[in-house]
Amino acid sequence: MASPGGGAGTHTDEEPPGNRPKKPMLAAAAIVGAVLISVPFLVAGQDDDRKPEKDQTQNAAGTVLDAQRLPAPETYTSESPKPSVKPSKKETTKPSAPAPKPVVVPPSPSPSASKPAEMKPKKKAATGPPPGTAAAALAGLAKSDPQGRHICYRAFVSGQGWQSAVCDGTMTGTSGQGRKITALNIAVWNVEGSSANALLHDGGSSSAKWAPSWTAVIGDGKNNYIGSSKPGAPFLTGFAMNVGKGNVCHTAKMQNGGWGQQFCKNGRPEYMFVGTTDNNNWFEAVKLTV
Repeated sequence: MASPGGGAGTHTDEEPPGNRPKKPMLAAAAIVGAVLISVPFLVAGQDDDRKPEKDQTQNAAGTVLDAQRLPAPETYTSESPKPSVKPSKKETTKPSAPAPKPVVVPPSPSPSASKPAEMKPKKKAATGPPPGTAAAALAGLAKSDPQGRHICYRAFVSGQGWQSAVCDGTMTGTSGQGRKITALNIAVWNVEGSSANALLHDGGSSSAKWAPSWTAVIGDGKNNYIGSSKPGAPFLTGFAMNVGKGNVCHTAKMQNGGWGQQFCKNGRPEYMFVGTTDNNNWFEAVKLTV
């Protein structure tokens, strides 16, 4: 049956339309496509054998689309390099240790050269009691007889000054000269110290007067003083003293008189008295023992 308005020709229902490719042609096209697809892989495999891994990475980076590429860097002008302030490590050299300086030894001073006054060593302070005092005289006795009991003393006599110290019953003062005693210096040993007070002439009274107070208890081997050695000091009409243990004894000579008997007193609080309370009389000499 002829199709209306169509050209001449016939076809069966089993055949595809005229514009479809035939099966042999499709098979050939598939083979050609497979060959074309395998060619890039073959080329890439050959390039991997010839180029290092770094070039592969650069080739891969070259496949990025132009739209995603970073903009080209700006153009900079060239400039001559400036010398660095710090020297390079190669130029830096470790300084060598300085040569040791020669030691200059100063010349020793001449033996005849004298030292400056400020360089002279100071003399050591003298130890022990002052020379000539009762304690100085006692020191020799105490050294030779440390267990013994001793007393040393000296008088300051008007017109003469301090006499030499004497010990253990020897006289101090004067006899038959009428000289007055204005001070006494006493030191004891092995009696637990001494204490004393002076009875002084008082020109405005008929009776002598005691000094304001007794001395403190002065220890064994030390100087104890009563009265005064200053010019014009009043003379002693008498004195009192005591010791810490044992007893103390005296024998005295009064002005215009002879030696009296010996008197003794026990240790503190008792005390021994020498002389007179008469303001117009005095003792000239005394002997002491403990």
